[in-house]
Amino acid sequence: MHLRWKIGICLSFMTLELLGCYVPPVSKPVPAVKPSESTITPEKPQKKGASSIISQLDHYGVRDWRYIVIHHSASASGSAAKFDKYHREKRRWENGLGYHFVIGNGNGASDGKIEIGNRWINQIDGAHAGVREYNHYGIGICLVGNFNESYPTAAQMASLSALVDYLQHRCRIPSENVIMHRHCRETDCPGRKFPYYKLLANTYF
Repeated sequence: MHLRWKIGICLSFMTLELLGCYVPPVSKPVPAVKPSESTITPEKPQKKGASSIISQLDHYGVRDWRYIVIHHSASASGSAAKFDKYHREKRRWENGLGYHFVIGNGNGASDGKIEIGNRWINQIDGAHAGVREYNHYGIGICLVGNFNESYPTAAQMASLSALVDYLQHRCRIPSENVIMHRHCRETDCPGRKFPYYKLLANTYF
């Protein structure tokens, strides 16, 4: 009797397979990756390195900012502290560092590190553009490096993208007002090799 019961179950499953009602479980297919996607760094990992400093920015109030102005230091090394010292002692600027933010390249400050300047903390005019309009309404961001000679590091661009994205949303600044220093006045800054259009492609406002 027991043997008949086992044979009956086996025959039942064989019948279902023949009729097409039984479908054995299969693993889900892995979606194909488009060739172009394999070279694109996902957005979240790019921004992860800057996330801790970006979160600090919520602690500061903001005034009426209308532009974001991108600069390079035109030097191989540097940091917010180094530039602050130079601006106070050589330029005689009472408020020191002329930029609101500095992004390091690994020589003087960590690669991709966003340093917050005194002018952002106190929400005061910059001294970076050489034009009153853009000093008063423009947030100055300086990347350490000479981009006439080399490109910004990947870490610098990831941090810059995250910072610009944050500032655009927080200060309601449209993408057409994310500009290079040379849009304000006659200068090479931020250098001929600065990837401006790649930066704009990563802004979301």
